[in-house]
Amino acid sequence: MHIISGDLWAGAEVQAYTLLKHLQTDVELCVILMNQGELSEKLLALGISPIIIPETTNSSFDIIRKLFNQIRRFKPDVIHTHRQKENILGSLANLACVPFNGRLIPSVRTAHGAPEFNPKGKQKIQAWLDQFVGRRLQKRVIAVSADLAQQINAIYPSKHIIVIQNGVDVEALKKLAHPTEWRIAHPEKTHIGIIGRLEPVKRIDIFLDMAAILLQQHSEKNWHFHIIGDGKLKSFLGEQAINLGISQSVTFHGHRKDIPSCIASLDAIIMCSDHEGTPMTALETLALGKPLIAHHVGGLGEILVAYPSQLVDEHSAAGYESNLLQYMSKSYEKIELMNRYKAQENAMKSLHLYNQICHNHV
Repeated sequence: MHIISGDLWAGAEVQAYTLLKHLQTDVELCVILMNQGELSEKLLALGISPIIIPETTNSSFDIIRKLFNQIRRFKPDVIHTHRQKENILGSLANLACVPFNGRLIPSVRTAHGAPEFNPKGKQKIQAWLDQFVGRRLQKRVIAVSADLAQQINAIYPSKHIIVIQNGVDVEALKKLAHPTEWRIAHPEKTHIGIIGRLEPVKRIDIFLDMAAILLQQHSEKNWHFHIIGDGKLKSFLGEQAINLGISQSVTFHGHRKDIPSCIASLDAIIMCSDHEGTPMTALETLALGKPLIAHHVGGLGEILVAYPSQLVDEHSAAGYESNLLQYMSKSYEKIELMNRYKAQENAMKSLHLYNQICHNHV
């Protein structure tokens, strides 16, 4: 049984979808989502019918009660939760089933990334409860990178943590990658993009400052910059582009469902987040053979270990500008994704973990 938010089509949802796709031939799945959205649509297309318990119309108590009923009905061998709220509610529903099942069903969670902000007020209680159920009611915490495993080791004992890197379905991704309308319309331009939520942690502001430097000092490249994603900073970032005088050379695409085509249509992808786990966009970029210029932080250092010249230590507009220009001025070998980041490897390791905790081998 997988319990997932499903409100966004972001890294956690993309990874959950990829894992479920490659698990469905080996296990019987029950997938519970807290929101209707793109994830539910894509799962239905796979032949997986998720159960929706909308968090917008159900209280936490109602969700626990409905999860309790689903656990009693499905009788899962393993419960796998994703994100904080799902960790808590899924674990409490599992605990409530103990008198009926005679035991706590083995449960794991995936830590998809480090917290993006310090909790305040009621958020502190939720964060504490999340950590408590992770330590007491769940068997394992899956970290998507070795760096993230080190970070959460301050919260969970080492024996509780296992590293399973996110995986990409390379062949399926390549079939979805087609030239976009802007690549077809402007093949003469150098298209540089950033893909992600328009939230503070993603540092789109640095990307725009970098764009301004490149447009002012290296206009011969005929640059055009693409921001693909949506979020609360959209208006702020739009104003920043205007104030920098670069709005004519920047396109805000909002949320797009054709991310493989967007990646394939860019000459380089920039990732200047303050921190990351193992971002799916980074893996998809390498899987499609495109250059990724990324902040040397979190799991990005592991993803680009074979391409150290693409890692940026100077976390500033000038740092990314310099690294991008250096990369584009040289000829490099073909970019490839390491096997440990492929979907089949991720599913195999996850299934092995399920089997271990089911049979009490760990």
